[in-house]
Amino acid sequence: MKESNYILTPRGEIEARIKRLQENMGDLTGAIILGSVNLGYFSGTAQEGLIYIPREGLPTLMIKKSLERATEESALLPLPQRSLRSLKSDLDIPAGASIGLELDILPYNNYLRLAASLGEDVRLSDISQSIKHIRSAKSDYEISLIRRAAENLDAAIACVADHLREGMREIDLAAEVERSMRLSGHPGMVAFRRFNHSLPMGHLMAGGNAAYPSYVSSPTGGKGMSLFLPQGPGYSRIRRGEPVLVDYAGCYNGYLADETRIFCLGSPSPEMEQAHQAALQIEDAIARELAPGKSCRDIWNLGEAEGERLGYGDHLGGPKDRKAGFVGQTGDRRVSCARPPGPGDQGEYGHSCGAQDDLPRSGGGGDRGYLSGGCREVGEADPPSQRDLEGLNRPKNRSGR
Repeated sequence: MKESNYILTPRGEIEARIKRLQENMGDLTGAIILGSVNLGYFSGTAQEGLIYIPREGLPTLMIKKSLERATEESALLPLPQRSLRSLKSDLDIPAGASIGLELDILPYNNYLRLAASLGEDVRLSDISQSIKHIRSAKSDYEISLIRRAAENLDAAIACVADHLREGMREIDLAAEVERSMRLSGHPGMVAFRRFNHSLPMGHLMAGGNAAYPSYVSSPTGGKGMSLFLPQGPGYSRIRRGEPVLVDYAGCYNGYLADETRIFCLGSPSPEMEQAHQAALQIEDAIARELAPGKSCRDIWNLGEAEGERLGYGDHLGGPKDRKAGFVGQTGDRRVSCARPPGPGDQGEYGHSCGAQDDLPRSGGGGDRGYLSGGCREVGEADPPSQRDLEGLNRPKNRSGR
C-alpha cells in the first residue's frame, strides 16, 4: 500500500469517475485531460502531465514532472510523457479520431500545439460540460472531505470572537482566521475556474469596505492590500458598531466549504440589523425549497423574488447591473451565481450547492452554510423532503456580537 502524509484518492473513486466520463462521451473516441484539478480528479495526482481516457478500455496517465511523486500519489500506473510529437502513437489514438478537450480552461497556444501533434485528421471538441457535470455530483467519500472542510472552517471563524478588537486592522483579524485554517489543513489558496481571476483564502472586511467595488466575481469586493489583487482585507481599522463580514472558503484535501458570518463590536445600526434579518429570511426561503430534482433556475428566481418582497432586490448579490457570483473548481452549482443557472441544472443525489444571500450595499449578509451539503436523496423511492438537505456549516448561533 502506498504511503503518504496526506490523503490519497482511493482506487475505487478513480475508477468510478473514469467510468462515468466514458459513459458520457457520446461519439467521442476519447478525452485528453490536462488541467491540474481535473487531472487530479480523474487520476489522483496533480503533477504536470495528462490523462487519456478512451471511450472504451483503460486510461493512460502520462507525467512530465514529477513522475516519482505521481507514482506515489496515483492509484494508476503513470508513464513518462516524452514529447508531443509522439503523443498520438503513445496514446494509441486512431486516425480520424474525435477527441474531447477542456476548452474552457486550455490556453489557445496549448490547443494549437496539441492539435498539430495529433494531426489534421483528428477532430477536437469540448468536453468541459461533461466533466463539470460529473464532478458536481459528490460521492460519500467526497462529502466526507467537504464535511471536514466545513468543520475546520467553523472552528476558524469561531475564533473571530476571541480576537476582534476595536481599532485593529482588517488584515490583522484575517491573519488570525487564516492561521487557524492553515493549521487545520487549508493549502492557502482557492482555485477559481475563471480567466484572470484568483482568490485569497477569503474576504474579511468591516463596514463600507465590504461593499467596496472590485473586479472579482463576488458580491463583496474589499480594497485588498495591492493593486494587483484589489480585493479582500486591507489596512482599514475596525470600528465599534460596524458589521464585520467574514466570508471564507475552507479547503480540505482539495474540497471546499464556503461560509459567511457577520460580527459586530456592540450593536449595529437598526438599518444593518434589519438587512441582516432579511438576509436570513431569504436564506430560509431558499433552504425550504432545496430538494432533489429542483431546477436551479427556480431556486434562483425564488431568492430574487424574496429579496424583492423584503425590499432588497436592488442589493441582493450586488447591484442590478452586476449581480455577482462564483464558479469554484469543485464544479458545484451555486444558487448565487453571476447568471441564473440553466433550466436543466437540477439538484441530484450528492450535488452540492450554495445559497449565499449577501446584501453588500446594506452591509448585511447571512449564510448558514447550506453551501456544501447539497440536495441528498435518501433513496429513489423516497419523496424529497427537508431531511434530504444537509447543511454542513453548523454555527452555534446566527450572528456574532
